[in-house]
Amino acid sequence: MKQIYSMTKSLIPKGLKNQLKKIVFGDPQDQKYWEPKTILPNAEDYYRFSHVAAFTRKGGNAGDILLPVVLRDLFINHGKGINWTSINARHSVTEETVKKINYSQGLIIGGGGLFLRDTNKNDISGWQWACSMEQIKAINVPICVFAVGYNRFRGQEEFDNIFTDNLRTLTEKSVYLGLRNKGSINAILQYLPSELHHKVVFQPCMTTLISKIYPDFFDRGEKSSRDFIALNCAFDRSDLRFGDRKEQLLNDIATGILELTKTTGLPLKYYAHYLKDLEMVEVLKSRNLKFEVCDLSKLSPQQIIEAYKAPALALGMRGHAQMVPFGCQTPILSLVSHDKLQWFLDDIGQSHWSVDLKEDNLPERILAKGTEILNSQSVVLETIKEEQEKLWNISQTNIQRFLEVLEVKN
Repeated sequence: MKQIYSMTKSLIPKGLKNQLKKIVFGDPQDQKYWEPKTILPNAEDYYRFSHVAAFTRKGGNAGDILLPVVLRDLFINHGKGINWTSINARHSVTEETVKKINYSQGLIIGGGGLFLRDTNKNDISGWQWACSMEQIKAINVPICVFAVGYNRFRGQEEFDNIFTDNLRTLTEKSVYLGLRNKGSINAILQYLPSELHHKVVFQPCMTTLISKIYPDFFDRGEKSSRDFIALNCAFDRSDLRFGDRKEQLLNDIATGILELTKTTGLPLKYYAHYLKDLEMVEVLKSRNLKFEVCDLSKLSPQQIIEAYKAPALALGMRGHAQMVPFGCQTPILSLVSHDKLQWFLDDIGQSHWSVDLKEDNLPERILAKGTEILNSQSVVLETIKEEQEKLWNISQTNIQRFLEVLEVKN
């Protein structure tokens, strides 16, 4: 059906095109169409929460497919069952939206890099959720901003002035503003008056806690093969990621990966989180690399987790190509084209698990650092578990703080 539509859409009258597109692909405004399914059982409806996130169906960004599911399961894992009302961050906010939120007991906004100006660009809030200051003020249930990131790219233009005013209103209304790395905290504090700084807290992304949320998926009774290297490269906003050196940088990455596979004897799997990520396939082929392509955007949340349990080493350029394998207790090496990747590594005290695309000698750095991590796997895995435990404890404290406010209010 989708293939027939794609082949004939140029022949369809303009007035019928949108109607047929909704029939074939589903209506993106239909909230049930976007509803994430939790992996953990959630039979008991003890709480009623509204949840704002960039809900994404299969075929979209793999990180956004996985993210809301893991957030919900983190809260479910903490204690009681939850009835969730989904509010897509990229849909219009109406009076009905605010009524839905106020019918619930609390609003959770997150996670993901929602503080970004050019995805769902608008002059209402200046960031992804176009909820006006008046609408935020009309919300009368506790608000929790949870594991959200300041996602502005290197060299990207500044937020519009409305962002500062909207952020201040949101912070005033929230129990806390939970940001997923300390780099985001430092950036966001620049937009807020000092009297609101105490409301900004560190809340790591729940994808870094996957093995803690789903311990049954990580029973190491059976020996894990971990017999390949996974690579992800990102191609959204290529001009901001690569500047005018794109071809050279991609070739350097491919050369480094080729040498790493030769040196270690480990085969390569290329992990595309999003359709654009497949651009790297031809670059890798040009180096006569033999590899398997895995399109994670076509997988379910649980299948994405299974994919990142398997590698001996995951090299990633996307935030979730770094945080998801870490959460699955898989060694990582980050290809830094966005500050948020380095911020995460700084937070876990492993700043050296990175190769910055601004550095010279990329192939040599990829080979040296990749080999070093692979040769010290037992130490690396122990470090991941120790750091993950710290992030877990921070998350449990933050969740409990929000739930305590709900108990008092309700």
